[in-house]
Amino acid sequence: MFKLNVRIILLIILPFTINAQTSIPAVTAQALPNQLVVPASASVQVIFSEGDSILAPNGQWAIAKGSHDMTVPYLLQKKQVQLAISHECNDSSALLGDGGGITTLSISKMKQKVVVHEKRAIDFSPVGGTYNNCSGTYVSSTGKILTAEEGYPESNVKLHRSGKGYTDTSDFNGMTRTQHTGWMVEVDPVSGKAIQKIYSMGRFGHEHAQVQADNKTVYLTDDFAPGVFFKFIATQPNDFSTGQLYAFKQKENQYAGEWIPLPMELDSLINIRSIALNKGATFFMRMEWMAMHDGKLYITETGFDALSLYHPSIGNGKPAYHLKPFTNKDTISYPHGGVLLFDPETNTILPYLLGGKSTTDSVTVFSNPDAITVAIIDKKPYLILCEDIIGLTDQRVSKEALKMDQYVCEVYVLPLLTDKSIRDIEELRRIAVLPAGSEGSGPFWWNDTLFLNVQHPDRKNPIPYNKSCTVAIRF
Repeated sequence: MFKLNVRIILLIILPFTINAQTSIPAVTAQALPNQLVVPASASVQVIFSEGDSILAPNGQWAIAKGSHDMTVPYLLQKKQVQLAISHECNDSSALLGDGGGITTLSISKMKQKVVVHEKRAIDFSPVGGTYNNCSGTYVSSTGKILTAEEGYPESNVKLHRSGKGYTDTSDFNGMTRTQHTGWMVEVDPVSGKAIQKIYSMGRFGHEHAQVQADNKTVYLTDDFAPGVFFKFIATQPNDFSTGQLYAFKQKENQYAGEWIPLPMELDSLINIRSIALNKGATFFMRMEWMAMHDGKLYITETGFDALSLYHPSIGNGKPAYHLKPFTNKDTISYPHGGVLLFDPETNTILPYLLGGKSTTDSVTVFSNPDAITVAIIDKKPYLILCEDIIGLTDQRVSKEALKMDQYVCEVYVLPLLTDKSIRDIEELRRIAVLPAGSEGSGPFWWNDTLFLNVQHPDRKNPIPYNKSCTVAIRF
């Protein structure tokens, strides 16, 4: 049983402004919070923090890593659930392995509290370690988790980090250790071991994977500018070790597109983004997480302040059609990002919610969406959207935060409507504001409770928000 000793900021509940909105109260924007801001009627419980004692693969107690990112549920039951929390870092640990990692939590719901029974680390030594574990997905048909390595460093020297990162930078499986980072990784959460790095899905800035109902088709996002939208089709269902990788290419001045087959030799897969762009693939500005509802994918796109169309990494790639209004001469300026809607049946990618400033609220500026999930609240579907502010300009933070050179991110809910494709910022409802320096990540809705990771907060924040942690917010 966890002792609840958490200070939070409680705010006056705002009146509802949208008939379709959830019953979760809204909170006001905060200039420079050092606590987690939630509605006054909500309760917060910290269930897992950086530095907690967890069981290492060898059975010894170890100190948990930080930079909590994804939250993937598996073995989900009515009152019990197993959660996998990823660590988007590159840290040295003799007991937990070097690089990133995943911690699994065994959780039960008892009255108004969440009880954590066990915290255990995944063993990534069978695949030579892992790097910057970002988002991921649970494949129910296999009982396995696909976890994303978000990119890779430029060299073994940067991977090593003067001993603070990978301690072993020797070649692995015929590749340099740097080349062996930046892949999707298959994990068995029950045995607690990594199974394989999935080379057939390519090496790039993996952010998320969305497995389709056929258990063969997987959509993959690339957190990079210019980044590519990929699709992988396995040769056999539930076996992702072999198959064909494709890159998305829109038709000229259209949202609709087609899929370009890519070479599947390992030398090509190591540099697959460059190959895809040279083949004319459409590029995006940092594609992030995906959430699926009614057969359609909702994809967050963080954005990018300024990308020159003459940048050598673009090759023969062309910007996505929705970026055309953000292009001025030879530069794309897309500082707020947005949410995209992809329809697999028609192969179209439309802008669903563009970030920017509210036209009716002088303080609301929705920017740089990252983590996303679909939640059924009050028996209706909603998107839960987490910001990951990437810049302090364009009113993305308050004047107070700008003065202190500090990042402030928010969490929103948006009713999922099917009667229109373009949504307004005014339809968003702010339900949380993160402590200074942190972003909200890994949102997961279960039993009227939002599980949320407070990632990389400012170390000067008061306890418990001076380090990465996972919280359970009951609304």
